[in-house]
Formats: sequence, structure tokens, C-alpha cells
Amino acid sequence: MIWNLIITFTFVLSQSAFASSESFQKVWNDNSGKHVLIIDKKLDSKDGGVALLVKQVTGNSNDWNLKDFVRNCDEDIKLDILPDSVEVNKKFSDGVGTILFAYKIGCVGGVDPVTVKYFAFKDSVKYSLRGEEHIIVGSEGFGGEKIPVPDFNLKNDKSLLKYMMGKWDSIFTTKVN
Repeated sequence: MIWNLIITFTFVLSQSAFASSESFQKVWNDNSGKHVLIIDKKLDSKDGGVALLVKQVTGNSNDWNLKDFVRNCDEDIKLDILPDSVEVNKKFSDGVGTILFAYKIGCVGGVDPVTVKYFAFKDSVKYSLRGEEHIIVGSEGFGGEKIPVPDFNLKNDKSLLKYMMGKWDSIFTTKVN
């Protein structure tokens, strides 16, 4: 059962931006109850763009949501959720799950770096780390030269900032064969 879920999760999140819809749900329990993380990526039928909605639901209550999109792109839309970044980590808030996830987003005309957004939601508060993708082709690399920028909330949560910075290298790097 768990392998089917992992395979489905990997398949769903690895589809291109031209797929009609991609969605994923993750369910967990912690000290504050039963939660569902919903990640939903869809084509925007109005302008041909792509929209992303990520939210956490506890019972019948929407705890938080995040919306992002790429519109008016005359080139290729890139909106890739990074499956290895999606996690529920209970060590930051006394057994209550902190959600972490990242994605790469932009409008590109080839193999070009795009924006990388790495988010955490702890007690319904958003923390973000933003930077640029680092692309490696063969033995050459480009993009991602600047240090990622944490938002105000993340700057003030040293343990979460340290954790996210520790994972940044694996999140912002894309290897192209």
C-alpha cells in the first residue's frame, strides 16, 4: 500500500506543466489532530497558464493556503513541485507538524534557471526561503550564484532557518543529462 502511494506521488509530481491536472494529498496526525496537506496544480483555462494551490485542512477547517501561478508566458512554463522536499516535521513545534515543501517556477525558453521557493508552515505561519535554481549540465553549472533569501519570519526562527538552509543544496540543484 505505501509503495503504491509513493509510486503514485512520484508519478503525479513528475508530470509536465502541460498535464491537465496534478494533485497529491498527505494525511498525518499530531498533537493538534488529523490533518491533510493538499497540493493541486492545474492548467488555468483562462489564459493557458498554470496555477498551484497548496493548503492544510484540519477537520472541516482550512488552516492555511498558498496560491501561485505562471501566466502570460510565450515560452515554456515551469512549475515543478520537488517531491523530496515535501515533509511533515514534528521537531519544530512540540509534536505539531511543520509542513515543508519546495517548487521551481518560471517562464523559460530553454534550459534556464527559474525561481526556487521553499516554504514551511508552522502553527499556520508561513516561512519562506527564495532563490534561483542551479542547473548542472555535464560538468558545467550555472544559475543560483546568490545566497537564498529568507523572509522576516524565517530570519527570526534560527532552528528552522538552519534546517532549511541545510536542505537548500538538494532543493535548488537540477541536473540535466
